Amino acid sequence: MNKYKWYPFPVVGLAVLLASLIVGCGLLPSGRLPPEPAPVSAPSQPPTEAGGQPESLSTAYEIADEQGWATVETFAGEGGQVTPSFHMSGTEWRITWTADAEYPEYAVFDVFVYPDGSCSLPAGRISYSGGGSDGTTYVYEGGRDYYLKVIAAGLLSWTITVEDYAAKASVCPVQITRIHYRGADYIEGGETGFEMVEADEYVEIKNRGDSWQVIAGWTLKNMTKGIPTFIFPIHLPSDAVPRPWALPPHHSIRVYTGEIYPESGGFCFHYCPGNIWDNEVPDVAALYNSRGEEVSRKSYTIPSDEGTSADE
Repeated sequence: MNKYKWYPFPVVGLAVLLASLIVGCGLLPSGRLPPEPAPVSAPSQPPTEAGGQPESLSTAYEIADEQGWATVETFAGEGGQVTPSFHMSGTEWRITWTADAEYPEYAVFDVFVYPDGSCSLPAGRISYSGGGSDGTTYVYEGGRDYYLKVIAAGLLSWTITVEDYAAKASVCPVQITRIHYRGADYIEGGETGFEMVEADEYVEIKNRGDSWQVIAGWTLKNMTKGIPTFIFPIHLPSDAVPRPWALPPHHSIRVYTGEIYPESGGFCFHYCPGNIWDNEVPDVAALYNSRGEEVSRKSYTIPSDEGTSADE
């Protein structure tokens, strides 16, 4: 992959303009939906009208069904596993599940809901008795990260959907979806004496919505350590007419610790020491909109077996 240095572009003069445009979860006023962009190495720009401003950037994102439940994560498999952690904003949420077995009387399907952290007691449990193929379990706590421990045998497949009650859930479709905390690359200092470990760590951020989302001026931070902070550029640098930086629907970008990959957006902390995300004690990544409001946070589970990774 080609790697090159990226530096922020001047933002003077655009702050006032963007302050009047970015509303809700950092979005511009509603309009017609833009056509789905073709896959590109970096997120493509939204379509424009004659005035040069992006059109059809939605003002809201309806993540809830008509009963008020919003999907947070979906997991699937046929055997046992420990899921990556996920954050629950509200204090009322539920887990819906399905299990398919050729011989239900011999199948095993137990799911334990654990808060992230050592020596935590289960917050909930799902137990499959062979008498049904689906069910729902409710959990009445939250405001932190959780993970699921699935024990399964004799099943053809299973699916688990975690849903937050939308009255207390985040309504922003731009979410942190992954922290790749265990990097492998090492950049030697050479004549400059500059060295960086685990430069290929990254945080992945995805727009799960169906509309373009303006993330100009948003910040990503390791909130456990308090540093470093990455600030997304205010506008697309290649345009003759400046436009707010926006993330296309259903697209993902990555913010690397010390390397540049244009195909995933070209974003980098440029954090000289490297190793932003701890390999021994899980850190927490937080994403803030241009008003400083938290819109997403995510941690990760470090497995006891160092040969595997739970940040996938």
